[in-house]
Parts: sequence; C-alpha cells; structure tokens
Amino acid sequence: MTDGRFRPLAGFAAYVFLLLSGILFAGGAHAQQPQPNVLQMRTEDDREVTWNLTADSVTTQNDSKIIEAEGRVALRRGSDYLKADYIRYYSATNWVYLKGNVEVHLGKDDISAEEGEFDLRSRTGWLKKGRIFMGEPHAYFAGERIDKNWGDIYTFTDAKITVCDGDTPAWSLTAEEAVVELDGYARLWRSNFQVKDNDVAYSPYFVMPAKRTRQSGFLMPQYGISSRDGFYYNQPYYWVVNETSDVTLNEYFMAERGFMHGVEYRARPTSDQTTWLRFDWMNDSKTVGSDDDDPIDSNDNLVRTNNERFWLRGMFETRLGDPRWRLKGDLDYVSDQNYLREFKYGLGGFENSRTNMFELFGRDINERDRYRTSQIMLTRDWDRVSVALSGRYDQNPELGNGNRSYSSDSLPQRLPEADVYLHRGALFEGLPLEVQASAQSVYFHRRNGTQGARHDVHPQVVLPVNGKYGSVISSVGLRQTVYDTERRESLPGDGGDSSGEARTLPDYNVAAMTEFARVYHLESAPLTLSAEQAGQSRWTGIRHAVQPRVEYRNLPLVDQDDNPSYDDDDRIGARNDLVYSITNILTRKREVVQMQTNAEGEAEPAVKTDYLDFLRVKLAHGYDIREANRDDELSQYERRPMEDMNGEVEYFPVAWLSWRSRSAWSSYTGDVTQHDHSVGVEDADKGSLRMGYNWRAKLDEYTRQRDEDINSLYLRGMVDVWGPWSVAGYYSVDIADGRDLERIFDIIYNHQCFKVIGRTTFDRDEERYEVLVVLPGLSE
Repeated sequence: MTDGRFRPLAGFAAYVFLLLSGILFAGGAHAQQPQPNVLQMRTEDDREVTWNLTADSVTTQNDSKIIEAEGRVALRRGSDYLKADYIRYYSATNWVYLKGNVEVHLGKDDISAEEGEFDLRSRTGWLKKGRIFMGEPHAYFAGERIDKNWGDIYTFTDAKITVCDGDTPAWSLTAEEAVVELDGYARLWRSNFQVKDNDVAYSPYFVMPAKRTRQSGFLMPQYGISSRDGFYYNQPYYWVVNETSDVTLNEYFMAERGFMHGVEYRARPTSDQTTWLRFDWMNDSKTVGSDDDDPIDSNDNLVRTNNERFWLRGMFETRLGDPRWRLKGDLDYVSDQNYLREFKYGLGGFENSRTNMFELFGRDINERDRYRTSQIMLTRDWDRVSVALSGRYDQNPELGNGNRSYSSDSLPQRLPEADVYLHRGALFEGLPLEVQASAQSVYFHRRNGTQGARHDVHPQVVLPVNGKYGSVISSVGLRQTVYDTERRESLPGDGGDSSGEARTLPDYNVAAMTEFARVYHLESAPLTLSAEQAGQSRWTGIRHAVQPRVEYRNLPLVDQDDNPSYDDDDRIGARNDLVYSITNILTRKREVVQMQTNAEGEAEPAVKTDYLDFLRVKLAHGYDIREANRDDELSQYERRPMEDMNGEVEYFPVAWLSWRSRSAWSSYTGDVTQHDHSVGVEDADKGSLRMGYNWRAKLDEYTRQRDEDINSLYLRGMVDVWGPWSVAGYYSVDIADGRDLERIFDIIYNHQCFKVIGRTTFDRDEERYEVLVVLPGLSE
C-alpha cells in the first residue's frame, strides 16, 4: 500500500545524511590526476561521476591527495550543488571538510551549516549549527550539532523540528537530545511542543515514528458539539501491520450517549487484491420507546429499544491463482433502522465508509434507509463467456428492537445463484448475424411467503448493418422463465396465488443512427514558440456533428400476476414505443504552447494539440403505441401516447465554466414537467462553485403519478476569500416545503504549516459544530 496516514519528521534528517554521505560525495571516491575545475569521483557501484568545481582559488597538496578550494567555492553536478567558503577533500581517506556558509542543494532538499566533516568510507560525520530543509515533504530539521553515527543512527543536540517557514515557526518540536534511526523511530529526551517558540507541552521522553513510509501513530482527533450527542471526541490510532495492510482503531466519546469503538482493516497485497473492513459498536445510553420520541422519523411507526448498536461493513476482491478467476464480496449488516441515519458523519460515519468503498472497489452500497445487502460472488471469464456463482443476503433493519419480530421476515434470500453470459459476437464466421445471451438460475429462501427457484434464459439474435450513411442494429430475443416452487404462501401485495410455473416473453428492438459532420477551419495568427508564451492557445478548427437516432422497442403484454413474486424481474412490464432523438456536438481543436523536456533534459516550448466537445445539444421525443391503443380507465385518464419532449444541453465555453441543463415539456398540458440545471465555475487559484436546481411537476396520468411537486436547490463549492482564509460548504433546500435539507459550512484558515477548519453541519436530524486541526507531517 502506498498511501500514508501518518508521516514522520525526524526520519527525514537521517535520510538527508544518507544521501549526503552516500551520493553527493560519492563514497569511495579517488582522485585521478584532476583536470582544472573538474573532479572525477566514483560511486560505490564503480560508476564514475563528474563534478565541476569553481572557486576563487584551487590548490593541491601531497601529489594531489589533498584538494583545497576557497573563496566562493561551488561544486556542481546538474541541478545539485555544494557551496562553502572553504572545502578540503582528502582522496586517500575519503574525508571532506566544509567551512563557512555551507550550502547544499540536492534534488528538492537544501542543507545549510557553519561547518561539517564527513568520513565517506564509514559514512560518519557531523554538522555544526546545521539546518536541513526537505522540499517533499516541506520540513525543517535543525541542531546545534548533528552527528551521523555508524549505520543509520543519528544524534541531534539541541534539536528543533518543524514544517513552518520563518525564524519563529507557528509550531515546532524541540529536544535537548534526539536519537533518530532511519525507517525506525525518533527518541526525544526532554522535549517540548512549541507554539511561536513558546513551550506548550513538555515530555521527559517522547517516541515518534521516523519513517518516510506509512507508520503507526495517533492521528489527529475529531471533536465538536452535536445537538443530539452533546460534546464528542473521536481519537483514531493508526497501526501499520506490514507493508500491505494496516488497521485504524478509534474511540469515539459522546457525552450524551457513551463510547463507540471502531476498528478498520485495509489490505492490498497486489494491485488486484484488496480488502476493506470496518466494525463500529457501542452501548447506547439512549433508546426510543415510542414513535413520537423518535428523533429520526416520528411517523414511521417504528421504535428502537436496543442499547447494543453496531454496523459491520466491508468489501474485498481477490484472484484465485488464475487471474481470470475472481472472488469478490460485500458485507453490510446493521443493528437497527436508525443507526445509519444517526451516524452519518465522521471517521466511522455512513458517508465516509461509502466513499472509501466506492473509491477502492467502484461499487456502491444501499442508501441509508434501504435494506442492507451482503453477498459473495465467484466469477470466471473466457473470450466470450462469463460465469458467476453467488449468494446474497438482504437484511431488513426494521425487524426486532421493539418492532416486528424476526420470525415475520419475508425478504427473499438469493442462495445459491448462477449466472452465465454469452457476450455479443458472430454466430458463424462469414454470417452477419450475431448472438448474445444470458441465463440465470437462483433459489429464493424465505422465512415467510412463497419459496422456490427461478430459472431464466434470454438469448438474442442481433443483425448489425453498417453502411456508408449509417448503421441499423436489429435484435430479436426470447426470455423463457420456469419456476420450481417449493412452498406456496402468498403474502399481501404479491398478487395472484403464486401458482404460475412459467412465462415466455419475446422482445424485439431496432435502432438506426447516422452522423453528418463538417469541419470549419479557423484562421488566426500562429503561436510564438517561447517560454514567455507558455499557456497561450488558439482555436484552429471546429467540428460540427449531427447524430440522428431512432429506436423501436417492443415487448408484448404477458400476464405474470400468478407467478411467484421474489423481485422486480418477476414482473416485467410491456413495451411498445418509438423513441427518436437528434444530437448536435461541437468539438474544438486547439493548439497550446507548453514547456516540455527535450533529449538533453532541457525545457523547451512546443505546440500541443487537444480536442474538447464544448457544446452538446440533444432533443429527444417518443411515442407510446400501447398507450395510444389503451381501452381501460378512459373515463378517468385520456390517452397520452406522446411522451414528453426532452432537451439536454452541456456547454463548456471556457476552461473555468460549465453548464448542464435538462428539461422536459408535455405537449398535452403545454407545461414543463422537469427541470435539472446546474452551472459551475472552477479556478485553480480561486476555488470552485456549482449551483443546481431540480424540479419535478405534480402528475396524475395513467402511466405516471406524482403526489406533489419536487422543488430543490443546492449549492456546493470552495472559495478563497482573502489571504489564508477560504470557505467551503454544501447547501440544499426543499423549496416546496421551505425546509433546509442539509447545510455544511466550513471556515478554513490555511497556514503554510497548519490548517484549521471550523465546520458547522445542519440537517433534519441534528446540528454539529466541530473543529479540525491539520498539522502537516503529524496529521497527514
């Protein structure tokens, strides 16, 4: 694993000295008849390196075994250099002595001292009044005397460590003595944590990690005040198990509820094997004895009598020998229906866990108020065939805890399930026909309700015709489903008596599309190739493409009401409609002056070409043939076969501005039925801002009903307001109800060596106020 949650400070000093003694001065160097202003040295692997020497005067002694240079002395090799008022190099003993305004630049690191000596053979030495700056990460290490001992152990006298610029850093660590072991730990004796060079906290002995890689240690806490939980404090501890796995432990104290305990495990031994698991649990001092007292939802007819509360979740993916065999799993089990809605934020909150799993695995979990789903799947891929064997368990969190008993559970559990997919491809070589198919066999276990198996096969024959002026793709399919019912027990809402044993659903689909395009060349002055013109650009052409498309979809009406009802696939609705659209796309071609590195390693300007679809406009409409021929309920609902006209626009006029819009209009009412609009601005230096508006009209039609308007507005962004101050947040409001849905507002103070975030969160369930402090090098 390459990401680190806790980075060292003192270990950087050891790393710098290793580089200084092992690379910069080329251990084992030997002077060979030096030429004027040139030093030839050999590295440990016998590579010869050349350093250019400049000085006011250069002298040699004892048959060139001693080289002395003084007066603006500089040793240079590429972008690295070594400067001092005086340098003496002993080729016989590999000893280097530097004195007066010592400056070293190596890579991104800078070292300064009054004087120093190094024995390149044993790689030991010292610096007097040394100060080391490492550019990545941004950190300073200083000491009255710094000794490099045998091996990778270093001793600091009167040490000071900080990531802050300036002579008086905002915060620092000091110690009378510090011993640092590279990729080990730093031990500080008689140390102080300082703010503006003022001692704040003293420790007679302090141990901290000193590694450039991931390391164990306490992370910065999360704390604040909640209207529901009272004062809270969440302290995480990060433990590196090995190079590929780690564990985060945390104790979460809530004044009004007690302690919540959390453990998170991550492992990634290879790029295609990943595991993420987290478990949080607590003994909650609060319960909900009546629906009226429920702070989450006082109208759901549910209570919560349990004190023991928890959430277990995670995902994993791994290969089984042959990389074509893959095993993946999801775990999601919660103690009660309110847990995920109460604990949404923070380290173990719903939002953070959901984000972690989606970023690691690209899979999502159910919303907070839905059933929890756990499943495991074994897959195997061939050239055109994929097979999946799986099992799935759906949990209803509304059972138990004072609500309906677990014995009333009627959720179907899919165990086992087998799926086979034949990916689209030629039926026979030389024939234009293609074939694709899917097959599924699944057994549904239920405590209550009809139980049994469903076997489903759906082959499709596809005829693609591609010509000079466009493409036509036709497909004919037949879905055959057979039920093997073990127990018939209809539940309210299932419909029918579950006596059905089979269904046959033919389907037909044909789509035709084409594209007309024209390129418009733009005349403008050519770009000037110079470093000063880097970033300058010009448009050299615009391509306008028109893409008409028409599609006919047909799935006949087949009565399925008497079949068992396990999930939505048991009731597939009829379809007989025609959908047509036309899309306009404008693509710009642009030339940009960019700096690039040539073969000699030098930066030089060059012209690069890129493309961007800066405007996309789509109009779509449809005609429902089944609705046009409908005979039932005509007295209440007139036929409305013409579907809403839909318009979509995506516009990117400049790099920092984007606009997305979608609207729907009914030809029967003459009114707009849907609006989704958003506009966003983004600037690398100023921040980003996006505002959006969503609206749905109240509807009462045969094919669709909506009891009330949906009318909401949202705003999210981050903006630098002045100097080190910035603000960020998210705001959404239900305009129809006049209620705020969620408000998150951050005031951020960005300092070069720390960040303070004051966060306020309001939603329907609670108010939270918290302060986050980020110290680079200690909490990142």
